[in-house]
Amino acid sequence: MLKIPAHVAEEIPDAGAFFLSWATADLRPEQIREVESAVNGRRCQNGWFPLESLDNIGSRGFWRGPLTYLAKMTANDAAVLQAWATQGLEGSNADSVRRIDATANHLLFTQGHAAAATWVLAVRPQAFLNISQLGDALAGNWETCLSGLRTKDVAKAIRRWNR
Repeated sequence: MLKIPAHVAEEIPDAGAFFLSWATADLRPEQIREVESAVNGRRCQNGWFPLESLDNIGSRGFWRGPLTYLAKMTANDAAVLQAWATQGLEGSNADSVRRIDATANHLLFTQGHAAAATWVLAVRPQAFLNISQLGDALAGNWETCLSGLRTKDVAKAIRRWNR
């Protein structure tokens, strides 16, 4: 488990917290607790939200639940992270790009966004990557995805989930 430095934790939004702040806006208290429990129960040991915890969305009837929207919200996160992690490597050694992509993607899926960003910053200090740029890109991507949805849809999903 990578330890997340404070400067990274400040700049990288937590996907679970972002989703909860959006999804629970119009829910009743018992529904809020249910969604919070579902999201927070999928966190890894470092407290961040790993994307592999969404792998079972779509099986065993979970596709109808509120976590479907979290899975949709984070669907492009690997591409966003990889674009940021490999900035300035265009035309460089393709093997290096593949290794950075693979390791960053693995960390994103097993330990969360902040762990992947921490690793990239550690292995590419000479690149002077802007961590704020990654945080803004992730948050912008999530806002764009969720802008087409209504929190009412989450309430409906919770009702279907509980059937």
